[in-house]
Amino acid sequence: MKRATLAICLLAALLLATAKAEAAGAGMLTLTFDDGLRSVHSHAFPILQQYGIPATTGIIAARLKRGDDDFMSVPQVRELVQAGWEVASHGLTHRRPVDIPEGYAQEGLKNCRRVEGGAKVFEARYGYEDLAGLTENGRHLKELDNEDDVKSTPGSYYFDDLIGEVVFRPLEPDDVEDGTIRAVSYEREMEESREVLAELGFAAHTYITPHNYWTTRMRDKSRSLYDQVVTGGDDGNFPGRTDRWWIKRHVVHTADSAETIIALTRKVVVEQDGWLVLCLHGVGEDVGWEPWSSANLSAFAAWLRQSGVTVVTIAEGAKRFFGGGKAAS
Repeated sequence: MKRATLAICLLAALLLATAKAEAAGAGMLTLTFDDGLRSVHSHAFPILQQYGIPATTGIIAARLKRGDDDFMSVPQVRELVQAGWEVASHGLTHRRPVDIPEGYAQEGLKNCRRVEGGAKVFEARYGYEDLAGLTENGRHLKELDNEDDVKSTPGSYYFDDLIGEVVFRPLEPDDVEDGTIRAVSYEREMEESREVLAELGFAAHTYITPHNYWTTRMRDKSRSLYDQVVTGGDDGNFPGRTDRWWIKRHVVHTADSAETIIALTRKVVVEQDGWLVLCLHGVGEDVGWEPWSSANLSAFAAWLRQSGVTVVTIAEGAKRFFGGGKAAS
């Protein structure tokens, strides 16, 4: 009888320990905020700080360097980092890889010709839908709003997307030949965005794809530049089914209630033991794409703290999910 009682007690203890282990689980959640909007600092940051919740913010490097009233400043981003947030690159200018040249090999402008009546001004056909920028011997030219201003401004350009033609005035017009003037590629977007953020004091090890658009070719190029890449997909991440350079995110839309996102988190993180990465933009203001209300974020943050769900940055989550360092190619 005593042996039976002891066995029952041991079994109960084992079941209790198993239940606790299942409750703790390996599931985790990450909040990401794209574009570096000012409302992330003014609205999202105070809410999450109240509950001790970190996040990852995707910064458009050229915009942070240039400064813009709708976006965070360098001191504001630094304040987030000091509170435990991660800064990720969200591209140099926020272009998609299908709208600009993919790599350095496709950057060179060809058949550049002098504009009639303007000895120092050139024009060229451009074969892509968008233009992220022009460089001349590694120096970036300044984008202007019209062709007339280009004619009087050395080191500038204007892109007419209606006819697919770019007009530019180089810094050294006598040295222009095919390939001297280059259109910024997506490969440059990924590499220079990291460099610009480093110059501003932020080491970016994570890349967040602009517009949640990603390709296999760009994934392969990203492996030498970043420790991990996050994109779209509206799905969770699970062992054996997730690529370190293709981590999926679920987009949070303006119409989504806190209860909707709580239910999604409970399903992926608690029940399926997965890694859920949420994609948000602005908070508490009608600026940016699909802003979420402060009330929703506050209710969600309160639930996260009460439920005990593990919340991590992308960099921390990748280390836990894939192991330390980069995964094998």
